[in-house]
Amino acid sequence: MSKVEWSFNETDEQPKMMEVYHEKAWYDVFCYGLMVQEPEKSYQDATLLLAIVAGNDSAIQSLKASIDLGSKGLYFGQGEKGLTAYEFKREFSLTSERGKYNNFGISLQSNRKAVIIAHDKLMGNDEYVMCFDEDVSEEVRKVLGGGKYGLHILPEWKEVVYDELLKRNYIEPVEFYYDPSLFNESFTILRLNLSEEEADELISTLIKQKKIAFPHVGSGTSLEGVDDLTTYMQTYVNALVEKVSMQVKPTHDPMEHSTMSVFNDYKRKLFPVQSHVSTGIAKRLFNQKSVIIQGEMSTGKTTIMTAIADGYNKLKGKTGFFSCVLVPPSLTKKWAEEEIHAILPDAEVHLIRHTKQLIDYHVAWTNQGRPKPTKPTFFVISFTTMRGDCAYEPAVHFQKIKTKKQVLGQRQPYRYGYYCPTCGSAHQVVSSETTRLNEQGEEVTDRDTRTMDAGEFGTTRRIRNSKKPANAFCSECGDNLWTKLVPTRFSSFKEWSQYEKKLSYAINDGKGRVEDVQSTQQLQNVKAQGEKLKDAVRATLPDFKKMVGKPRKVAAIEYMRRRMKNFFDLTIVDEVHECVTRYLISVA
Repeated sequence: MSKVEWSFNETDEQPKMMEVYHEKAWYDVFCYGLMVQEPEKSYQDATLLLAIVAGNDSAIQSLKASIDLGSKGLYFGQGEKGLTAYEFKREFSLTSERGKYNNFGISLQSNRKAVIIAHDKLMGNDEYVMCFDEDVSEEVRKVLGGGKYGLHILPEWKEVVYDELLKRNYIEPVEFYYDPSLFNESFTILRLNLSEEEADELISTLIKQKKIAFPHVGSGTSLEGVDDLTTYMQTYVNALVEKVSMQVKPTHDPMEHSTMSVFNDYKRKLFPVQSHVSTGIAKRLFNQKSVIIQGEMSTGKTTIMTAIADGYNKLKGKTGFFSCVLVPPSLTKKWAEEEIHAILPDAEVHLIRHTKQLIDYHVAWTNQGRPKPTKPTFFVISFTTMRGDCAYEPAVHFQKIKTKKQVLGQRQPYRYGYYCPTCGSAHQVVSSETTRLNEQGEEVTDRDTRTMDAGEFGTTRRIRNSKKPANAFCSECGDNLWTKLVPTRFSSFKEWSQYEKKLSYAINDGKGRVEDVQSTQQLQNVKAQGEKLKDAVRATLPDFKKMVGKPRKVAAIEYMRRRMKNFFDLTIVDEVHECVTRYLISVA
C-alpha cells in the first residue's frame, strides 16, 4: 500500500479492534486510538507508532509482547458483534520495530481503563508532538527541549514560538484514529518539520527581533571566555547548586525530618547518622525498587541494612516479614549469629548452607497454609549456595546444510552456523564496534559481525569475548544458547517405556486378580503376591548415573525463581562489589 486509508465508521456493535498472532494463537483487543507511519513503498506495511487498546489480560500481554519483538502479524480493523464474541474484519496490516515501544496505563471516560503503546518517536525526543489537552504550545516546548533539538524554551516563550512555527509551516497535523466518545477534540498529534539547525535559527531570530527575551538583561559575553566544562562548573557552581536545590527535593532531610521512632527501641542504639540514613532509604524504597549504600569501613553499613529492612516493613504496617540476605561465604556465620541479633534480638534467622534447607522450609510453610510471618525472619545465604547449580550443556549444534543445486554448483550453504532455537538466526561474532551519537544525542553502537564458524563455539560457556568469542547468549535475540543437564536414571525414553510397561503390568495384574477372589484369605494372598511383584519391578529401577562434573543439584536462586515468587519482602546483598559494585538493597 502507498497510503493508509482510514475508515472512521464506528458504533457500539461495530467497534474498532486490533488482532495479533502470537504463539500459535489469535488475540483480539478493542482499539481506542491508532497512529501509523505510512510505508515508503507499496509492498510494505505501515509501521505502528501509537495504539490505545483494552481487553482481557492475556490478549493485552500477547499484543505487547508481539509489538516489542517486532512482529509483522498485527492487523487493524472493525469488529462485528455476534452471539458470543466479535468477528474481526481486517482493514490493513501493521508492523512494529523491535524494542522501540513504551507501555503505560491510562484512565478514559466512562471509567474505562486502557493501555497506551507508544513508539519512542512520540515520547518527546523526536519530531512528533502528542497532546491530550488544549495546551499544545506546552507540549511543543517540551519536544523542542528534548534530545533531538536540545533547546531550553522558557515557559513564557511557548506561545510566541508556537505561533512562529505555524507561520513558517513547520508544524503539520497528523491524521490518526481515535474514539471520539472517549477523547475530546483536543487530542491531537503534530509533526515538526524542521531540522536542528532550523530550530536554532528560529529561536535566534526571535531573540534578535526581541519577540522573546531572557528574564535577566545580559549580552552573553561572559561565556565567550569559557572553553571547557571544568571552567564553566567552577565559575557558576553556586548558581547551579541553587538551581538544583530549587528543583530537587530530598526524600528525607535530616535538618527538617525526624528519624523513625522504632529505631529508638533497638537493643543497640543507632548513631544519629545511621538512623537518618536508615529512615531516608526506608522511605525511598516506596518510590524505587533498589538503592545503593556506599560507605567507608566501620560506618555500620551492616547495621543500617538490617535497620532498613525492619523500618521499611514497619512503614508498611507489618510486624513480621521475610528477608533474603546474600553474603560472601566468609560472612554467613557473622550475619546469622551476630549482626542481625545485635539490634533485633527477637528476629528469626535461618542460615541456609544447602538449597535443600530452603526447599524444606518453603515446603513446610506451604503445607501449613502459607501463614504470614509474625516477626522479622531472615534467610542468610552465601553467594556460592545461591548460584551453585547443575552443569550447562550447549543447546545448539553447528549446521552446514546445502541443497542439491548448491552442492553441484559448489555454492555457499543456505544454513551455516549455530542457529538459535528461539529466533532461528545464526549466532554472530562481533568483529568490531564503533560508537557514535545519533540525532537525539544518544550513543549508538554500530557492529560489524560475521557468522560463528565450526569449532568456535567450544565446550565452555563465555559471556564475554576472550580467546574465543562469546557464546552464552544469542547475538540477535539475547536468548540462552545453553541448557541445564543432570544425570537421569534412563538414558532414553525407550528405556523408561520398558520399565513403565513392567510396572503397569504388575499393578494391573494385581487389580485383576483381586476382582476374581472370593474369600478374605485369598484376597490377602493375592494382594501380597501383587506387592511382591511390584517390589520386584521397582528393584530393577536403575540408580541415577554418576557423571563427573555434572552433579544433581539446583541453585537456590533457581528454586526461588520457580517456586518462591513474591515470598521475600526485601533482599539485602552484602559485599556486592564482588559481583557488581558496593551494596544493594532491593524490594522483592
